[in-house]
Amino acid sequence: KAAAELGVPAKALVAQAALETGWGRRLAGQNGHVSSHNLFGIKAGGSWRGQQVSSATHEYVDGARVTTRAAFRSYDNTADSFADYTRVLQNPRYAEARGSGGDVHHFARALQRAGYATDPAYAAKIVAIAGGATLQRALAGLEG
Repeated sequence: KAAAELGVPAKALVAQAALETGWGRRLAGQNGHVSSHNLFGIKAGGSWRGQQVSSATHEYVDGARVTTRAAFRSYDNTADSFADYTRVLQNPRYAEARGSGGDVHHFARALQRAGYATDPAYAAKIVAIAGGATLQRALAGLEG
């Protein structure tokens, strides 16, 4: 549903969620706490009025990877995470990413150019996951 609303390939969103969560192993707030259900690593900025959790994260500053803590949005369930992600991507800064149809490369590059993440290899990682064996096996299992 989120992919259709944004006009992007569903496997691109699955790949991005896999990257952001380490295939579901690193959801913010998981370490002994209730999961934040934050599949897309969306931070809780000053305008966020919902629930939040603090979690370790990696940022790239002047090309160097730095470990830090940040506040992330927290949701009651994964459906709320997808709904909020869809709202976030309605921001004009992500206009180039929306409507990319079936082109995972275009979507990922547009996200990176718009500053979605600080990792200089963010787009390449999404593309690699989207075309990788793990996701392909999962998709083949859905078809069979």
